[in-house]
Amino acid sequence: MTRPQGWKRWRSYLMRHYGWVLFLSTFVLPTSAAAVYYGLIVSDRYVSESRFLVRSVNKPASEGISAYLRDFGIARANDDAYAIQEYLYSRDAMKAVMRKVNLRAVYARAEADPLTRYQPWGRDTDEGFYRYFKRQLTVEKDDETGITTVKVSAYRAVDAKAIMDALVALSEEQINILNIRARRDTLDQAQKALGQAEAGLTDATLALTRYRNTSENVDPVKSAGAAVDRGTILDQKLAMLRVNLQTMLAKAPNNPSIPTVRDRIVALESEIGEQQGKLTGGRDGLSEKLGNFEELKVKQELAGKVYETTQAQMETARQEAIRQQIYIGTVVRPNLPDEALEPQRLRYFLTVALLSCWSFLMLYLLASGSREHLNLD
Repeated sequence: MTRPQGWKRWRSYLMRHYGWVLFLSTFVLPTSAAAVYYGLIVSDRYVSESRFLVRSVNKPASEGISAYLRDFGIARANDDAYAIQEYLYSRDAMKAVMRKVNLRAVYARAEADPLTRYQPWGRDTDEGFYRYFKRQLTVEKDDETGITTVKVSAYRAVDAKAIMDALVALSEEQINILNIRARRDTLDQAQKALGQAEAGLTDATLALTRYRNTSENVDPVKSAGAAVDRGTILDQKLAMLRVNLQTMLAKAPNNPSIPTVRDRIVALESEIGEQQGKLTGGRDGLSEKLGNFEELKVKQELAGKVYETTQAQMETARQEAIRQQIYIGTVVRPNLPDEALEPQRLRYFLTVALLSCWSFLMLYLLASGSREHLNLD
């Protein structure tokens, strides 16, 4: 089956004039289309801009020489700035703006050109509009200065400013939410620690009370001291009676009081033995009770100190919660543009022309090299 003669003539023409064909298709047509689009079709868009700085409050050194080395002040909160940046790009931010501004109406204005206006193909969904809205929004953070720049474009200046005002207000609301969460977390942790310390103090006090009831001794320390004092007095009396007995035996061996003195000595020795048994008499002795009492007393004192410390920490947490930890410092308020900044017609046209020129040159050189390699005229 042979090809028609017209196709052969057309193919022969293309082979002879391939340079002009490439020039028209890769340079003239794209450049002409860009000139028509950017010169006659595309609509002006107004850009509203705002700049802000997310800052956090520095905590001063509490004690020691470091208190003189650190000054109270403010510092950039990079993590929170990135959080705000991601929030502004989120669906939540878009939906929050839509509660204040009718975004679908804003981007379907009559003055909008048919190629850039919002016109859903098929079903109008929030996901589809979200992809469109992200292209109208620019959020950039300068890592060196910490300043976040937000730009939004619309077909009317008042619409661009209204959207930017809403975005700035939402950023401040989001910062307040972060502050509330931080305060709640700080207070919850301090309250939990205080509750644990209070429970520990209560348990230690109850254990000490139960021991007093079980041992039937309110204060073994005082009881032991009193027992020692009584033992000392009895020892002194016993020593004096022994001296008196020795004196009587030496000077008056027939003194009728000697048996009485000896009976008193025996009675005192017995009483001293009983007193000694109360002090060191195994599990029921005062020494054993004193050891258990001291252990419980020390635990109660330690629990009391922990409770006092956690109370101080709780008060510090309350003071920190009162103070705002993160806040937004607005550097540039949203402006009402009086001149359309988009599209940059000449810049975009020259970009298309330059890319088209490069494409033509590369394709032309490739085609020329191929013809020389195949020895085509």
